[in-house]
Amino acid sequence: MQFSMINNVVFPIGRITPTGVILLGTSFLLRKNGHFATAAHVVKSDDNNLVIITGISTTLDYQDTSNKQIQYIPAKISAIDPFRDICILVTETEVNSNLKISGTDSAQTGEVVVTFGFPHADHGRMVLTQQRTEIGAKILIESNGIKSKHVILNIQARPGQSGSPIFRISDLSLIGILIGSYAPSGGGGISLGGIDPATLHQTTHVISAEYLKEML
Repeated sequence: MQFSMINNVVFPIGRITPTGVILLGTSFLLRKNGHFATAAHVVKSDDNNLVIITGISTTLDYQDTSNKQIQYIPAKISAIDPFRDICILVTETEVNSNLKISGTDSAQTGEVVVTFGFPHADHGRMVLTQQRTEIGAKILIESNGIKSKHVILNIQARPGQSGSPIFRISDLSLIGILIGSYAPSGGGGISLGGIDPATLHQTTHVISAEYLKEML
């Protein structure tokens, strides 16, 4: 199955620095003009010099990793939910998407889903990547007394994929936002090549997309 419409929806997030634009993670275009969603920890509540990178290749083409020329549009934080790790960014563009937001209630354990994002963007790798996996579990996670709906995917997410959209294959509805690999409280305490070994497992957390509706 082709997902050509999604190729025009998913974009990297970056930040302008004195040495150029550094990549932070993944975002996706919402139905409201100029609005994008991502995981809140990607932008760290700081929209200083924040940009959405545009004009990238699609998964339908060979992506030229030697091309370092990028286009971008400035972005600002419109709304943020620190308890659920969700952020909405706004730009001065008139573009939008036709994504249908549903949520994790519409998906079942064992169902195959698809995600698009930019794994290893933290190392400057800007390759839009499609992955399929299954929902391994549906769980509630409490933060500051608020319980939120999540699903666990049977796949290992990498840095840069945070903020990626998760779609049901059956109807291409948006069910969630990739938050990242589960790490026990406090993590492993060591880092190998910038990776916490405690996150090296085949599960990834996703927050239900239904919470986006409350923020728009």
